[in-house]
Amino acid sequence: MATFCYRIRSTQKNKLVKVQILFTVGRGNQFYVDSQYLVLTDAWDSKRQSVKSRYAFTDDFTEQQGRELVKNLSELRSFILGEMAKDPEHAMTKTRLEKIVYSFHHPRSTSGGRGIRSRESLTDYIARYTREMEDGTRLNIHKLRYGASTIKNYKGFIIQFDEFCKAKRKRFDFGDIDLKFYDDFVAWFSAKDYSINTIGRHVKELKIIIRAAREEGLHDNGMIESRKFRVLTADVENIYLTESEIRAIADLDLSDDRHKDVARDVFLVGCYTAQRFSDYSTINEGNIRTLESGQRVIDLKQQKTGNHVVIPIRPELQAILDKYENRLPKSYEQKVNKFIKEVAREAGITEKIEVSYVEKGEKKTHLVEKCDLVKTHTARRSGATNMYLAGIPTIAIMKITGHKTEKEFMKYIKITEEQTAMELMNHPYFSGRCVYAARISVQMDAFANNL
Repeated sequence: MATFCYRIRSTQKNKLVKVQILFTVGRGNQFYVDSQYLVLTDAWDSKRQSVKSRYAFTDDFTEQQGRELVKNLSELRSFILGEMAKDPEHAMTKTRLEKIVYSFHHPRSTSGGRGIRSRESLTDYIARYTREMEDGTRLNIHKLRYGASTIKNYKGFIIQFDEFCKAKRKRFDFGDIDLKFYDDFVAWFSAKDYSINTIGRHVKELKIIIRAAREEGLHDNGMIESRKFRVLTADVENIYLTESEIRAIADLDLSDDRHKDVARDVFLVGCYTAQRFSDYSTINEGNIRTLESGQRVIDLKQQKTGNHVVIPIRPELQAILDKYENRLPKSYEQKVNKFIKEVAREAGITEKIEVSYVEKGEKKTHLVEKCDLVKTHTARRSGATNMYLAGIPTIAIMKITGHKTEKEFMKYIKITEEQTAMELMNHPYFSGRCVYAARISVQMDAFANNL
């Protein structure tokens, strides 16, 4: 008799793992197939094959995610049993079960041929795609859960796409995504005075979704791969703060304003570690360890990439950690973005910066005070840039920031032409020392040959 049950195959605590299907056909004939659903090991009840009825849910695995998982596993069980009932004569194999699970997650029309509309429309797929990002059943390219900011962007895309469909009075499907659609899509956003980079981000999100749906067999439209279906970009003034500006922020007395004080301290941790907000804002005692040399370091796994990084703790960072007893207070990126601009203004960081933007298809520029451009990501960029200017080898900085290539890293840091010139002036070639040394060498060689 054939039976199956749900299992997880990990003994690690507090780890997000896939729920698997254990299928048994007679004695000793068993195999596992992934269900595509994720659960936190601590939340799994192996006897009930479900989420624990009494579990202290966290941000890593919410109560809503638990309810959805129970519902999804129940639906999957019913689907498998239904497919088995359709063909009871054939024994279940691992390959057959994998196909059944795949068809459950990727429903499509039973009719073949090009241009056949899927039972799941583009609009429905976009909603499902985003929902799976949120509940953790769809992972990023690093096989990790999507961050909150990425999920927020895709939810925003859903709203914009829906508004576009309403404006065009058409329900677009996979087969409708062509170059005319692209031109109309970009023109619609441009008419609403969206920035070039915002439009480009929405085009990129659409291409990612369309490409994912094609890989899942929902359509065969490849128009998004056309060079004309391009992601628009425009230069953005991504500033960094100098060491003196960072000191000015650190030296402010903000003891009478708790919100600004916390925002400032969390931001400075980002400056001293060169990490993303999602990583530097959650540092706690579990991330801190002491090496055999006595050097204290922050040891963490980057949420976005899964990269393991180790960052030496400089004295200024240690002072902040001591202030909060090695556990930074909980902070929200939106609030830190708001308060850090005010803090930067109080620190006198009001240099005028020329910023370009696009209005009704025309590129324009205006002057903005530097403090108004400071945001949470400025901390990471400032940390990386100041490390570079301090003479730390690029490869060593990349070990901290998590950049994979030097080309990628050099695009990221902010070095002005003047700073580059100053760096070059310190080189023997530009100081003349290199030429002088070469001449002495030639003269010494000539002298030696005459002996």
